[in-house]
Amino acid sequence: MEKYVLGISGSPRKDGNTDIVVKYALDEIKNQKGINTKFIRVADFNIKPCAGCRGCMKEMKCVIEDDEFHQVFDEVMNATGLILGAPVYWNSPPGVMKNFIDRTHTFYACPDKFPSGKKVGIISVSAGGGFTTHENIMQSWIGYYGGEIIAKVRVYSREKGEVKNKPAQLENVKVLADDFCKQL
Repeated sequence: MEKYVLGISGSPRKDGNTDIVVKYALDEIKNQKGINTKFIRVADFNIKPCAGCRGCMKEMKCVIEDDEFHQVFDEVMNATGLILGAPVYWNSPPGVMKNFIDRTHTFYACPDKFPSGKKVGIISVSAGGGFTTHENIMQSWIGYYGGEIIAKVRVYSREKGEVKNKPAQLENVKVLADDFCKQL
């Protein structure tokens, strides 16, 4: 199976700051390690919210099958490592990312099915606040399943594409990529 690092943007804004910095981190990783990378946006997939039916606890798999959750989750499972990026919306990841996170509830019943030790970098993007609770959500999700958070960064940007004109913010993302590469 091909080794690759998967970059996931949890932003509903296509080609916005989150997409830009996740792609930037992936480019740095590819340039440093020569490892293949893939980029996906959860907003590009039809991922329904968790129905709270608890069918997953009986079936040991998500029983919602008429959407594209499994397509995205298969990529997560197959990746060597993950770069997770999401903007801060009211102190948390936006709904499209949270829907994806919530749908992994299946593995709450059987966390051993999630590949423990997967290397993860987290990128949080905000105009200036809400980072702590946002990061707590992302970290608790990954941590519960045994993922290893090896790097995280806070990126300050608001308007679409603004981060391209903020070299200090891009440098912070490069440092995250450097730290990530040291652990692969």
